[in-house]
Amino acid sequence: MIGIYVHNRGRGHLHRVLPVTDALRDRGYDVTLLLTGPLEDTLHPVGVRVIHLPGGEDGDECPEEPVLAARRAAVAWIDHARPRAFWVDSSPAMSLAARLTGIPMVSTLPPGVRVDEPHRLRVRAAQGLIAAWPPGAHEATLARTENRVSEIGGVSRFEQRDRQPRDRRRRPRVVHLNGSGTGGDHRFWRAVRTAVGALGVAEWTELGGPDGSWHEDPWLELCSADVVVTGAGQSSVADAACADVPLVVVPGRRPFGEQDATAAALDAIPGASVMRYGDGPTAVARAVSAQVARCRDGEPAGIRTRWGVDGAASRAAEVIRATTMTTT
Repeated sequence: MIGIYVHNRGRGHLHRVLPVTDALRDRGYDVTLLLTGPLEDTLHPVGVRVIHLPGGEDGDECPEEPVLAARRAAVAWIDHARPRAFWVDSSPAMSLAARLTGIPMVSTLPPGVRVDEPHRLRVRAAQGLIAAWPPGAHEATLARTENRVSEIGGVSRFEQRDRQPRDRRRRPRVVHLNGSGTGGDHRFWRAVRTAVGALGVAEWTELGGPDGSWHEDPWLELCSADVVVTGAGQSSVADAACADVPLVVVPGRRPFGEQDATAAALDAIPGASVMRYGDGPTAVARAVSAQVARCRDGEPAGIRTRWGVDGAASRAAEVIRATTMTTT
């Protein structure tokens, strides 16, 4: 049996974990998911035991006591269940707590360059490090690690879905992947939508945020898009890459610059246009217009192949499987 820890704040981590969970089950492993945050019935993985941990996840906005409660509960479960391996999706503190149990531990490496001590300790303690990006995308990140890193490509919940053809007879469509919550720079995006409308090049579909409808499964919307506008969260980028249409990427502000690092890696791909909030709404709208023209001219985006989506979940599962064969 293999244990997996994930916090379900913002959905991105959960959407990465679930395809890897399926790949582990395909290899014959029982999987137990340890989760902080809610889990809707529609997302409950079939045949997987889910344990809801108390408290929250590491972060400045989380009180320390609830976070400690989640770690204590996870360690107690590991001591009792003795899984063959334990995968921690991102949290340095939970990674270290799990490793102290003597169980082989795999951790997800974030993009960007981090020098904080919890992160460095996590890197040294892990038997395996999963990097959810294509090989060579983040050389500066790898240069700071002293452990072997498996660059597996972007993991998307849509990897196994059949792509639906777009109707090129209709007006071009831009799909904006906004967040599942109400936080964010919504005044900025309202200004971008207004600017795109003034250019008259495409209709705009807003998914999530205060101005859009939330879709638990946006695959059909992604397939209908001529251009996808998204932040640079790893799951959002991988999901958008599955649709293989041009992207306009505006990285969100994060404490350790993870989205800035992902955006910098995407900037080398012709089918992706990377902008910044500081460029202003009009400049972002013009980038959207340019990518609409690119799509309408029939130029292939090539992002799905360049971002290594196909087979990524299976490669992650193989890293975890290989860790079960190590000694503690």
